[in-house]
Amino acid sequence: MKALVIYSHTYSETSKAGNAILEVLEATPDFEVRNIDALYPDLNKIDIAAEQKALLEAEVIIFQHPILWFNVPHSLKRWMDEVLQYGFAYGGTEGNKLRGKKFIHSFTTGFGEDTYAGELGQVLSAPILATANCCGMEYVKTFPLYGQLALTNPNVAQEAKAHAEKLVAFVQSL
Repeated sequence: MKALVIYSHTYSETSKAGNAILEVLEATPDFEVRNIDALYPDLNKIDIAAEQKALLEAEVIIFQHPILWFNVPHSLKRWMDEVLQYGFAYGGTEGNKLRGKKFIHSFTTGFGEDTYAGELGQVLSAPILATANCCGMEYVKTFPLYGQLALTNPNVAQEAKAHAEKLVAFVQSL
């Protein structure tokens, strides 16, 4: 099953968790990783056709990113605004190109799981869930990895690697 990972991280060069996750995902056969911050350092020049082509070729679409101020990184939001266009991802007679594709939301947080307990945890993925639903994708699972602040957690790289391995195993089981 071909998986497409849309990876976004504002501080990717210094992220121990992000780099450990990327290492696993990039080494996995049938996983294509599109690191949008590396591909498009000037977000005004996103190659929309290339991004849409990658989406069309995938059976599973994964958003992988950190939660920054209880939201997605600005580059992922910009990518969504530019790539998930009316008439492609939703709306009109042709806006069904992503219909039926499986969607997984995988993210890391600096704060521990207790910060996101209750209603806040439910609200955290709501915009991504709504986006997937609007595009007709099947929202399969949320994969959170909490407490990935290297200043307070000496096991970030190991935990992130294990997280990525669980994500890969889950996708391969679909």
